[in-house]
Amino acid sequence: MAGFLLVGCGSSGIVSVSGTLTYKGKPVTNAFVNFVPADGGRPSMGETDAAGKFTLTYDPQTKGAKAGKHKVFVTRNAAADAANPGAIPGMPAVMSGDQQELFHKYGGDNSTVVVEIVKPEGNLELKWD
Repeated sequence: MAGFLLVGCGSSGIVSVSGTLTYKGKPVTNAFVNFVPADGGRPSMGETDAAGKFTLTYDPQTKGAKAGKHKVFVTRNAAADAANPGAIPGMPAVMSGDQQELFHKYGGDNSTVVVEIVKPEGNLELKWD
């Protein structure tokens, strides 16, 4: 189990959260990072870019996540995979062994990662190795 603490304060209870997701020292691309509040409420999600960077979105008008503890898991962004040159329409992208391992280990119900968001400060590093 990995735990992270993001420190800072938001006035509406929604805290600005951005960060970088890496696995075995490499950025994770074409992934959704999901933060689900432990005490219920709306989850937040962010999409990783080519450098593994993401910004969480609480709702269409609000960037960030609810303050408190969150279960964190990742899912593959199949639409982004399909947009890659050489992809076969309607077919999932071929993933490396490391990618398969990451999405199995930290995907959905398998993930045991908990992050506590207290207030915004700097960049949240999710280094899953």
